[in-house]
Amino acid sequence: MVAAVVLGPGSITTSTKVGAAFGYDVLWLLVVLLVLLIGLASLASFLGVVLEKSICSELNSRLGKWSGAIIGISLFLIVAGFQSSNNMAVVAGIEPVIGSGAKFPTWVSIVILGATNLIIIAILYRATNLYKYVENLMKVFVGLMMIAFIVNFFWAKPAASQAVKGLVPDFSPFENKQQLLALMGLIGTTFSVAGAFYQGYLVREKGWTVNDLASGRRDSIIGMCTLVGITAIVMMTAAAVFAGRTDPSTLKDVGSIAGQLEPLFGSGAKYIFCFGFLAGGFSSFLVNAMIGGHILSDGLGKGGRLQGRWSLHATTAALLVGMVIGMLALNPEFDRTKTIVFAQACTVLGGPAVVLALIFLGFQQRKSKTHPTPLWMLLLACISLLVSLAVATKTFLSISERI
Repeated sequence: MVAAVVLGPGSITTSTKVGAAFGYDVLWLLVVLLVLLIGLASLASFLGVVLEKSICSELNSRLGKWSGAIIGISLFLIVAGFQSSNNMAVVAGIEPVIGSGAKFPTWVSIVILGATNLIIIAILYRATNLYKYVENLMKVFVGLMMIAFIVNFFWAKPAASQAVKGLVPDFSPFENKQQLLALMGLIGTTFSVAGAFYQGYLVREKGWTVNDLASGRRDSIIGMCTLVGITAIVMMTAAAVFAGRTDPSTLKDVGSIAGQLEPLFGSGAKYIFCFGFLAGGFSSFLVNAMIGGHILSDGLGKGGRLQGRWSLHATTAALLVGMVIGMLALNPEFDRTKTIVFAQACTVLGGPAVVLALIFLGFQQRKSKTHPTPLWMLLLACISLLVSLAVATKTFLSISERI
C-alpha cells in the first residue's frame, strides 16, 4: 500500500524527466533512498506494533495534544495539496488513449473527476472491511504498473554497462541548476516520509502483534524495493529513450511522454505507458487521501481506526479539496504554481516533523526492557531527518526563485 501511494503520477513524471536529463547517472541516489526508506518504514512498523496506542495518540499522551495535532494537520495539508495532482493525472492519463492529441472539453474533465471521487467516497463508506479491500486493490494496481513499465523497459533496451556505472555516486548532477528542481522532486516523491509513517498505522489495521515483527520488517523491505525498483525502471527507460535526444522540459505530463514514445515504439508503447500511469494515478488517489484523513483524525484525538467515523470524514474532506483544486486547475488562467508552492511549504514543516516524531518515540521505546528499538532503525531515521530537512528546504527555495 505504501508503494502504491508513492508511485503516483508525480513520481512517474519526475523519474522520467530525471532519466531524460541525467541518463543513468543518478541511479545510485535511488539506492540511498531505498536504504533510508527501509529504515524509516521499519521503525514506523515497529512502533505501530509495540506501542500501546497509535503513533499520534502516543505523542498526545507523552507531549500533549498539540503534538499529535501538528503531525495530523501537517500530513493532511500535504495530502490535500498533492491530491490535486492525482485528480489532474486521471484526466491526463485518459486523454492520450481516447483522444487524438486534443484535450477534453473542460466539462468532460469535470464530469470525469466528479465521478471518480464520488465512486471512491462510496467505496470508503460502503466497504465492510476497508483495509482488506484497499490492500487487495493496491496489489492489483501495483501489479499493473509493474507489467506496463517492465514491458516499456525491455522495449527501450537500456544499456546495462551504463546502468552499472550509474550506481557509483556522482554529485555533479546537483550542479545543474536548470534540472535541479526535477532532481529534488525525484527525491521528494520517492522518499515519502508520509508513506513510511503510515506503515505504523497499517500494521495496526492488519492486527499484527510483536510475534509479527519479522513479517513486518520483511514486508517493509519488499514494499520499498518494489517502489524504488519501479522508479528505477521508469528512469532507465527514459535514459535509454530520451537522454541526449529530448529536451527534458518538454516532458511535462503523460501526454507529452507517451507522445514521444510513439514514434520510436509505435502506438502500443503509448497505450502501455498510459495504462501504467493510470494505475499509478488511481492507486495514489485513494491511499494518499486515506493517509491524510486517518492521521488527522488520530492526531486530533478523534480515533485512530481506518474505518472510524472521523477518519472517513477527514479522508472525504481530503478527496474533495483535491477534487476542487483539480477542477480549478483545468482553467488555463488558474495559477497552478501557487498550489505547488503551498504543498511544498507544508512539506517543509510536515516532512521533518513526521520523521522527528518517529525518532522521539523510537528513543522513548529504546528504554523498554522487553522490546527496545533497534539501534539501526534510529540511526537511519536520524539520517532521514537530515535528508528531509535539506530536500524540503531546497525544493521550496528552488520553486520560490521561479515565481
